[in-house]
Amino acid sequence: MLSHADVVILGGNVVTIDPANPRAQAVAVQFDRIVAVGTDDELKPLIGAGTQVVDARGMTVTPGFIDAHCHPLDAGRRSLLRADCGPDKAPSIAAVKQALAKQARATPPGDWVLGFGYDEAKLPEKRLLTRADLDEVTREHPMFVEHSSGHISMLNSAGLERGNLNRESPNPEGGSYGRDAAGDLDGCVFETGQDKFIGRGSYRGHALIPDPTPEQDRKALKLACTGAAGLGITGWHEMLSDPTMLRAFQTARTRGELSVRVTAYIYIDYLNEVTGAGLQSGFGDCMLRFGGIKLLGDGALSGRTAFLQEPYVGTTDNYGVQGIRTDVMNAQILAAHRAGLQIGIHANGDRFVGMVLDAYEAAITAYPRPNHRHRIEHCSVMTPQLLARIKRLGLVAIPFGEYIYYHGEKMSSYGPKRLEMMLPHRSFLDAGIPVAGSSDYPCGPWSPLVAIQSCVTRKSRAGEGIGLGQRITAEEAIRVYTLGSAYASFEETIKGSIKVGKLADFAFLGKDPTTADPDEILGIPVLATMVGGKFTYRKG
Repeated sequence: MLSHADVVILGGNVVTIDPANPRAQAVAVQFDRIVAVGTDDELKPLIGAGTQVVDARGMTVTPGFIDAHCHPLDAGRRSLLRADCGPDKAPSIAAVKQALAKQARATPPGDWVLGFGYDEAKLPEKRLLTRADLDEVTREHPMFVEHSSGHISMLNSAGLERGNLNRESPNPEGGSYGRDAAGDLDGCVFETGQDKFIGRGSYRGHALIPDPTPEQDRKALKLACTGAAGLGITGWHEMLSDPTMLRAFQTARTRGELSVRVTAYIYIDYLNEVTGAGLQSGFGDCMLRFGGIKLLGDGALSGRTAFLQEPYVGTTDNYGVQGIRTDVMNAQILAAHRAGLQIGIHANGDRFVGMVLDAYEAAITAYPRPNHRHRIEHCSVMTPQLLARIKRLGLVAIPFGEYIYYHGEKMSSYGPKRLEMMLPHRSFLDAGIPVAGSSDYPCGPWSPLVAIQSCVTRKSRAGEGIGLGQRITAEEAIRVYTLGSAYASFEETIKGSIKVGKLADFAFLGKDPTTADPDEILGIPVLATMVGGKFTYRKG
């Protein structure tokens, strides 16, 4: 019988996400697990001489937030090694050029100058950068500026030359090269047009842009862990992992520097290595584990290249981008499913989601497997028919949480009918489809509280209501970002709610999101974060 706990939290408003005990006042922790949940009077006897007592009066305590689809290590790399061209730091093309020029001055001639976060929809000019823009910054360096969506990049002339691209270059399968009115390359590369620069697909192992060094990755991961803790995030699913990332995670785990729980989903390029090594989903421990295989698919919701059944508003023939051949995708899904792995597929547009469902259904029919929990990453533009198939096939939905708020100004391209079923959290929940919380950070803000407000209000930053029928309650949104995300990686028995036996991962908030003004949820301060009963962040 337990005599004294290691940690006792007293006086809090504890939102447990446990239907059997939805609210509590106190929580006790022994080692890294929850051993008691109840009132102050019930748990005070567990306080001994060595117990750490946490005064949570005035705080709301929730399970630690888990982001089920994000790229924090990549974000850390960008912050360290690239110029921030995002609209919050560079609110005009002139400001973007200034940021890139500063980066160029600090870069030896001939080395790459890199930028990230460019988002033309949030700038007054409302256009992508061209090679002419970037040539004005530097001709002594090749330059590569990534769009906030991750599906578009922009290069100067030296960058195009480094990629051996010219007027005669044919578009790659699943992508394209932008051209001006005269047919010359304008510097923009779309979808798989980026592959040779970043070493993806057939260019695996031959990236023109060098990988970060192990020490740079160590610093980048530390940035990611620190950033997560300040947002109440105690776990994330890294959704485009590769060997360099896995080494960084494992090194940090060995050194005791990994302070957030990471589930790594490995890019499909490495499927043969994964299956050859006999890896199975769930390999690892509660700090670092292998989740499964990730596939890329169609275009970006925020980049307005999602692959749609009907054309984009204002066009007659623009259906978006199918970034992978159907037969290739079908074969990859079949191989990964047959190997017993969990699969997550990037799919935004309704047309491409339907293709993914066809592929999943064929694989599941050929090799039946209960509780596979295959995932659809983003599943942005939906229909009732697609929802019914997702439910029937036992899939997990991983929609963006914060996109209505953060990218609302782009949504008119989809038209009012599609907006009624875009990122349909309400419809997913009502249909009994498992839903996880996801930001796709750095494609949008990482804060779960921004996402929770977006899901609750369905308002853009400008206050425009978008698909209001898909609103969910704050408690439902918290559940999506905690227990829902834990379920998406087969970890709901150890994470995602404040319940005896589960890991002691908590977020301490300055207000209760379930009773706060819905339009003010994103401003609720995170006061502390705890992973395994140890503080990883304390405000002030």
